[in-house]
Amino acid sequence: MIDIKVFRENPDIIIQSEKNRFKDPSNIYKVIEYDNNWRKEKKALEELRHQINVTAKHINELKKQKKEFEDEIKKINEIKNIEIPKKEALVKELHEKREKYRYIIGNLLHKSVPIGKTEELNKVERNWGKIVDFGFTPKSHIDLVEIIDGVDLETASVIAGSRAYYLKNDLVLLNLALISFALNHLISKGYVPYWTPYFIKHEVMEKAAELADFEEQLYKIEGKDLYLIATSEQTLAALHMNKLIDEKELPLKYTAYSACFRREAGAHGKDTKGIFRIHQFDKVEQYVYCHPDDSWKMHDEMIKASEEIYQQLELPYRIVNIASGEMNDNAAKKYDLEGWFPAQGTYRELVSCSNCTDYQARKLNIKYGTAGKERFIIHTLNSTAIATERTICCLLENHQNEDGSINIPKALRIYMNGKEKILVK
Repeated sequence: MIDIKVFRENPDIIIQSEKNRFKDPSNIYKVIEYDNNWRKEKKALEELRHQINVTAKHINELKKQKKEFEDEIKKINEIKNIEIPKKEALVKELHEKREKYRYIIGNLLHKSVPIGKTEELNKVERNWGKIVDFGFTPKSHIDLVEIIDGVDLETASVIAGSRAYYLKNDLVLLNLALISFALNHLISKGYVPYWTPYFIKHEVMEKAAELADFEEQLYKIEGKDLYLIATSEQTLAALHMNKLIDEKELPLKYTAYSACFRREAGAHGKDTKGIFRIHQFDKVEQYVYCHPDDSWKMHDEMIKASEEIYQQLELPYRIVNIASGEMNDNAAKKYDLEGWFPAQGTYRELVSCSNCTDYQARKLNIKYGTAGKERFIIHTLNSTAIATERTICCLLENHQNEDGSINIPKALRIYMNGKEKILVK
């Protein structure tokens, strides 16, 4: 959430940011309205409590003077038992309404974010890698996974429904190789490895995730106050919930492997074949807590760390600065790394890297500072290191041979018992 002080002191920058996101700014006015009423009624509540203290002192004076004070007792009881509970309920209601609208207003966009409603207005920042001329018509990853007998989609659909899959044979080894390779790469850069829970409580999820996630992505565990994680970003974000981090420890750099579970409700009819868009997939995540002065430098470092992974996998890609209308609420700025898919003749998203500034941490009440001194909201950032099934799709297309066999990148061979090629079955 955005600092409430900004709504009070400089609402115009929030209004402009929401307009740049192509969102209705009317919610900002509701936050301001409810906040004004909340402060007014809170002051009135404090005045009622003050009246009790003043009346209590007056009663003591009357006692000393041996005068009647029944009216004063009646007044105190009326304030305590009727007026204060009523006012407390109103203050609570106004606060909840303020926070409800404050929650759905997106983070303040960074000035470098391109203004545009759709992905066509994303800005390409740079390209890497040579797009290969195969000398033959390249096969799609949809066909290649079948040619090398790396999946069983038909059985999976019977067992688990649409967008389900069995990985098998060399694709299992390739998947594990990608996970190990990405983890080791990040550990070498000072990231601390984690294996997080796959479940998260509702009250935590609504602070770590976004409102749209509940409608389009998240699986709820029936009969439980739990959701399956859509990314380990959510569990890593909550790792320091309601805690104070010593400023001397910053930055905290974490990486985690997890299975991820997504309903993909908003992707009906898209990528229904193969393993590019699936309900369960594997991902290695980067997550950083840092000082506000360092978060933009850290944002660049994190996307660079992801780029290094794809460079070693010898996959052509481009880095895209995401347009304002395509941004999720948590992010002030987001880069995507899009890999080249030669069979489709297009780039597709493999990595998202976001600077959430203080927006996500404020919801989770995560601060930095020194015990006994002033505390401040920390900045948080997240980035995909590798989403393995999507990366497999990209790797198969870029490293294919005419017969459908796949050349294994040198960086992965140590994780695949020295194997250099996945053969056609």
